[in-house]
Amino acid sequence: MFIRYHLIYYAIGALLVVLGKYVHPLFYLIGLLYLIWLYHFCSLQCTLAVIILCTFLFMRNISIEKLPERLEGKVIKVSEKYCYVQSEYGNLKLYHDCLFSYGDMIDISIDEIEIYENTNDFAFNEKNYLYSQNIYHKAYLNELHNQESSDSIYHWIEHRMSKNNDVQDYQKLFLLGEKSLDIYDDYHTLTQLSIVHLFALSGMHVHLLQLLLKSVFSIFFEQKKSQWISYVCIGIYVFSIPMQISLYRAFFVMVLYECFHEWLNEYDILAFLVIVSLFYNPYILFHISFLFSYFLYFVILIVRDLKFSSFFIYLSAVPITLTLFPHISLLSFMIGYIIEPFIEVFYGLCCLSLFFPPIELLLLICIYVLRDILFMLSEIQILIPIAHPTLAFLFFYYIILFHMIIRLSLKKDIAKNICMMLALLISFSFYGQYKIYGEVTMIDVGQGDCTLIRLPFNQGNVLIDTGGQKDYDLAEKVIIPYLYSIGVYSLDYVYISHDDYDHCGALDSLVENFQVKKIIRDFESYREIGCMKVTMLETQHYTDENDKSLIMYVQLPAMNLLFMGDASSVVEKDLKNRYKHLDVDILKVSHHGSSSSTSPILFDLIEPQVAMIGVKKNNIYHHPSNEVIERLQRKGVKILRTDKDGMFHIRFYGKSRYIFR
Repeated sequence: MFIRYHLIYYAIGALLVVLGKYVHPLFYLIGLLYLIWLYHFCSLQCTLAVIILCTFLFMRNISIEKLPERLEGKVIKVSEKYCYVQSEYGNLKLYHDCLFSYGDMIDISIDEIEIYENTNDFAFNEKNYLYSQNIYHKAYLNELHNQESSDSIYHWIEHRMSKNNDVQDYQKLFLLGEKSLDIYDDYHTLTQLSIVHLFALSGMHVHLLQLLLKSVFSIFFEQKKSQWISYVCIGIYVFSIPMQISLYRAFFVMVLYECFHEWLNEYDILAFLVIVSLFYNPYILFHISFLFSYFLYFVILIVRDLKFSSFFIYLSAVPITLTLFPHISLLSFMIGYIIEPFIEVFYGLCCLSLFFPPIELLLLICIYVLRDILFMLSEIQILIPIAHPTLAFLFFYYIILFHMIIRLSLKKDIAKNICMMLALLISFSFYGQYKIYGEVTMIDVGQGDCTLIRLPFNQGNVLIDTGGQKDYDLAEKVIIPYLYSIGVYSLDYVYISHDDYDHCGALDSLVENFQVKKIIRDFESYREIGCMKVTMLETQHYTDENDKSLIMYVQLPAMNLLFMGDASSVVEKDLKNRYKHLDVDILKVSHHGSSSSTSPILFDLIEPQVAMIGVKKNNIYHHPSNEVIERLQRKGVKILRTDKDGMFHIRFYGKSRYIFR
């Protein structure tokens, strides 16, 4: 039979084709090698089944309908600033100021807005995140025409919760999977300690709830009947609250295995759920709960009979954690191992508190104890910084890990594997910090400038301008996560060209949340930083804020760059009179490509090969101007702009340079 014990092969093929289609074409090559391996070591029948399955998955496309200005829908998730609405035209994320509740039927007029796609490397991608939850639209509420509420299990749970805000926050977290703004500090600490998965509503909690219900029902019914009643109760609960991927996985694994264990093993059940999930929504691959829940459960099945199984489960989660947080906490495994029984009790008390309100006092004590523990751990935690994992790192890491598991299951020594794992982690940590190449990166900060110059072998890291948005913390949301993800943990210098908000607005937050050694905002004639030389060009004293911009001439081994800030053509004429000619390879175009600058006079001074423009897509200023773009094109200058190219890099090895975008 090519179903039993074979579904895992089909699931691997399905994952590879989805990864190739939505993540990177390299996975197609891995898929081809996988088919060759499958043909040689399994059977032609199995290989053909994988090919057919992968063909259907490859052809599977998601159709997105355009939203009308008025629609009806059902609220399927609530938050303090927005909600998710299910409609016949597709699901949408709706920003509003109304009091909506889960399950409400609403009739609304909307203004649709574009889903933001972050173009910076390793950054949070809102499109993939929303698509992974079947949310394909985003809109503002224009007018609420009608709202009808209905009672459900969700509302019963909500009404039974404590009036104490601290207790209620944790009840919502454990029982409904909802995180309030008031719990942010605790959640942030849990995230830094890499143990937040213990608090997220997950498969672990489903199993605990099933054991709790089964023990209660066994008082009144026989063992088998009490087990099935507990399954029914859990099913009603799981499908009565906002969708939680890990809950669905845990519930279906329990029920399907109970029904089909004579024909399918646990690997088959898990593989079947993976295949169904990918057909239902291929973008689910981008949901972190899918990765944690399905992959970690697979590892649990593999190592459950081995010694130190908890340690292998922890190791398997390390690369996934690194995609979210650029460090490994040396205490996280020990912390998780110690605190897990406490969490089980905590969760049990949350469940019981719905029926026995006096238990809230114990919950409050648990919260105070938890916060004391978190404060203590945050003070003594040891973090090892590691950059965002590459595909090569993931490949070698999991080869070593699974080879270690195989050897241990065969009762063989794994000392060499442990050494290889440590060597890989240490070498990758150094690789992130000590690059053999240098790089000039224009970070996409919307309508603003922000350029990182990273010198080879960690000689220095320099940021020129920070960008700034009034309603968005660019430093905390964009700049700092990117710096950490590439292995930059401090900035030697931050240059601010002038005081316009779109050039320096994120500076205060950057200094507060990241290590900045020196800030330079005033004129200085010359500074040498490793292999980089920074010369500020002298100009007259101007009263216009833009013309006060510091003009920086940056010399690197493979190129010379000219940073013009927001200086106008008046300053360009001044520079031409003073310097006659400058050897410039790359121009940071002034004032985001405004027609007030980058005049013909500038090209009498310089002959750049590349122009960099920091500008927001569809900005209200209509930057860059067609006049400037045409002028650059006539001069044969290659134009790089963040509104079209997103983040881009100019990488240099010695005297050679290459453009990556």
